[in-house]
Amino acid sequence: MPDKITAEDILTNLVETFGENIPKHKSGSFFEEERDKATAQFNKLFGRQKPIHHVLGGGKSADVLLWRNKKISASVLGSATAMWVLFEWLNYHFLTLLCLALVLGMLVQFLWRNVSGLLNQSSSKVPRLVLPEELFVSIGKSVGAEVNRALLLLQNVSCGGNLKHFLVVCCRS
Repeated sequence: MPDKITAEDILTNLVETFGENIPKHKSGSFFEEERDKATAQFNKLFGRQKPIHHVLGGGKSADVLLWRNKKISASVLGSATAMWVLFEWLNYHFLTLLCLALVLGMLVQFLWRNVSGLLNQSSSKVPRLVLPEELFVSIGKSVGAEVNRALLLLQNVSCGGNLKHFLVVCCRS
């Protein structure tokens, strides 16, 4: 039984036939080789040697920036947009939003406690939030060290005797 000839076989034979007839010579010109190297580097973003994922540090942060995990990337973009709308368009301030969140939390706890009593359910214990004291001590020490460093810098400028440096610091502040 003869094999059926398909259009794909004919096309493959034609491509092979024309491919054999095309001359295959490499140009030995120095300038063309340099141009090929330049275009190869141009095709890579900013002439980089490493992949973008590695340049961005790899890991989850690079995955979010490159949209490899679409759910996390979309949530980051959505939350950043919501914060921008709150701060720029609605002119909210961080302290205002913090106080509003605390008041809403207090309201939810109050309603939860009273509604559970009305429905004759056992009132659930609300977990107490207690922050460790060492956290605030370390934050206070680091802030104090930065303030002392800034004061030392200002004192060195004022007592250093360099008029130009003194004027630059005074004019920028």
